[in-house]
Amino acid sequence: MKHYLHTSVVVARFLEGFDGLSDLEGEQEVASSVLLRTEFSRVIHRGLQTNRLDVSEATRVRHGFERLVAGVGRILLAPQVLRRAEGPYPVVVRTLDALHLASAELWAGSDPLSSVAVWSLDERMNHCAAQLGFQTPLLELA
Repeated sequence: MKHYLHTSVVVARFLEGFDGLSDLEGEQEVASSVLLRTEFSRVIHRGLQTNRLDVSEATRVRHGFERLVAGVGRILLAPQVLRRAEGPYPVVVRTLDALHLASAELWAGSDPLSSVAVWSLDERMNHCAAQLGFQTPLLELA
C-alpha cells in the first residue's frame, strides 16, 4: 500500500496536535508532492507574522517537520503532473489540491488508485480523491 500525504494533515499534526498519522509509522511507501515543503513553510511564516507561533515554537515545529519529511518520498512537479492538474476533476478542487491529486496519480503509476491512500483533512480533497478511486482513511474526519 502506498500513502500520499496532503499538506492539511501535516499542518494539523504539528500545529493542532493531530495524531492520525501514527498509523503510518513503519510504512515504507509514503510520499508527497514537493509542494508540501513550500506550503508548510508558508504556514510557519504566517504563524510567525500573525503571532500564532513564537520563534521557539516555529523552530520546534520546523525541526519536527524536517524529521517527518526525511522519510517521505518527494514527487516532483513534472510536466505530466502539471498537465493533469489542468484537467477536470470530479469535485471542484483548488489549484494546489489538483497538483497534489495529480502527483498522487503519477506516483500510483500502473498500480490501481485503490492501492494508494490519500491522507488529507480537507473535505473537498478527500471527496475528490475518493471519486478518483483512492482510499481516503481520514474522510470521516474532514
